[in-house]
Amino acid sequence: MYAMVDYMRLLFYNLLILIFLPFMLARILIKSTHDSDYRLNLTQRLGCLSYDGPEGLVWFHAVSLGEVISSEKLVRELLEHSKILLTVSTPTGLRQAKKIYGTSVEIAYAPWDFNLFTKNYFNKIKPSAFVIFETEIWPSMINTAYQNNIPVFLCNGRMSNNSFKRYARFKNITSDTLKKINRIFVQSKVQATRFINLGADVSKTEVVGSVKFDFQDNVLNSNNNANNEKIVLFASTHPGEDEILIDAFINLNQEIPSTKLVIVPRHPERANSISSMLNKKNISNYLSYNSSLNFNSESAIVIASIGLLSSLYSQASVAFVGGSLIGSSGGHNIIEPAAAGCPFVVGPYMYNFQDILEEFLDADACIQINEYKEIEQSLKSILTDKDQHEKINALALVRQNKGSSELQANKILQLLKN
Repeated sequence: MYAMVDYMRLLFYNLLILIFLPFMLARILIKSTHDSDYRLNLTQRLGCLSYDGPEGLVWFHAVSLGEVISSEKLVRELLEHSKILLTVSTPTGLRQAKKIYGTSVEIAYAPWDFNLFTKNYFNKIKPSAFVIFETEIWPSMINTAYQNNIPVFLCNGRMSNNSFKRYARFKNITSDTLKKINRIFVQSKVQATRFINLGADVSKTEVVGSVKFDFQDNVLNSNNNANNEKIVLFASTHPGEDEILIDAFINLNQEIPSTKLVIVPRHPERANSISSMLNKKNISNYLSYNSSLNFNSESAIVIASIGLLSSLYSQASVAFVGGSLIGSSGGHNIIEPAAAGCPFVVGPYMYNFQDILEEFLDADACIQINEYKEIEQSLKSILTDKDQHEKINALALVRQNKGSSELQANKILQLLKN
């Protein structure tokens, strides 16, 4: 009886995907007008993958740029024991994956979660395991693996409160799907509770920490502002944030005239529009595609490339982590500035990293503002108060929490061995 109910739910889900398929294709084509790589290998999204390598590789799915970067150490741990197919859903993720791994890892777009597409993928590659990163609960993918006796692992699992509410609306199919996952490795007890409340098996859900603490030792504490310039870094900014942050910098610069500015938009295609914003505010600037901060006579640099934040954090005096001033974004990775020894400030909306943020706040290792007018004062306090600057250096917290990537990889490999 349960199998029939599960089948009917999946059938209904796939009918919805089929109905929305033309809109999904249209969306890709529209996005490709701004980034032609959206059209790249479009057939892969339809389940058609050109692969003639050996069977038994591990299929690892990391959705976009942030997940590709965060999962690197975990993927490399698995790569020591197995070939890897890494799938993504966005062009920025695809480009970063190719930059990180070159030809050592098979890289492709993931298929859309339609039964026919996922079956074609699994039949083509015949993986030994399917590893999902963070919050990718796709019913058809997971069911196809389950039907083919392919173990499924969810790694670095996190479930924001907003995501929990969304999945809870479809709790029946979410519960059915979670029960088919062999192990769910989550970042904290709060995350474990959310997954279990959605239907995950308690005995298969384990708290293992976050892989985002696993920076290489040569990255940790690499702050190297050789010229002792006061550099303010606005990282991973979103539309609507730049104007607010630029105004805060203008006010700050009036009090500390030597201050320089670096802006790194979350999506580099916005770099030109940010440069125009700065010009309108009479802030001299130029676009840069590398992490070398040579200001010359300019007051600001706009970064028009990805994958440079670790190096930029290591040169900055203070950073504001974007995506946290606007409720729809939910914040970005705050471990990266901490690992580089860069004091940082965040806005009020950090629900994607709430558990990690609470660890930093409990240790007085960062500043969270509640409203826009606090930005300038927070940045100023770090730039001018040595005690405050040293107090919120969160490097020790990062070192204390290292090791989750190796732990999760070992657990997966041991389960596969058994």
